[in-house]
Amino acid sequence: MKKYIYTSFLFLLLVPFAHAQLNNSWIDYNKTYYKFKLAKDSLCRIPQSVLAAAGLGSVNADHYQLWRNGEQVRLYTSVSNAPLLTNDYIEFWGEMNDGRPDKELYRDADFQLSDRYSLETDTVAYFLTVNSSTANLRFNTAINTAPSAATPDAYFMRSIDYHFKSQINRGEARPVGEYVYSSSYDPGDTFPAGTTCFIVRVTDASGNFDECQICVENN
Repeated sequence: MKKYIYTSFLFLLLVPFAHAQLNNSWIDYNKTYYKFKLAKDSLCRIPQSVLAAAGLGSVNADHYQLWRNGEQVRLYTSVSNAPLLTNDYIEFWGEMNDGRPDKELYRDADFQLSDRYSLETDTVAYFLTVNSSTANLRFNTAINTAPSAATPDAYFMRSIDYHFKSQINRGEARPVGEYVYSSSYDPGDTFPAGTTCFIVRVTDASGNFDECQICVENN
């Protein structure tokens, strides 16, 4: 009877974690990963000379695989299904670190107002490896032909996002001789305490414009 109860209890402990997604679940421990860092959004190119210096000069270009924050990054290679030659390269659109990994640090995921910036660091780590067992994400070259006799639009629409990062609200605090702040991420941590205002201006093709002020108050 004791054995039966113990087995059932162990099963109940394991069930809630059976489908948990760990941050390192993308790692294949049979592979070697080459780490480099990026702190701003930019188009990145890794020339063949750099890859050769790392001992990857003879790798088939189709086998390069790149990872960022647990997700595979799509690559462009100057050649396909062959090793890179002297003037060849791999390219990708690199993005700085964002706030998506921070979500796990909030007591409630809805407390995170924006995931554009991380509260920890702007620098993100990329990991390059060689994977020959499955197809890797790639950009494909395509010809973008403009339609004939097309009439251009008289206007275009553009969205502008404002993501505040100049100051971080330290979160909830309690006075215990001095202010002691919560170690968890609280609602509104991305806005400084007080009132933050910004102005939005819209201008048409004739130069006419209108503007409004939006203020956010964070106590």
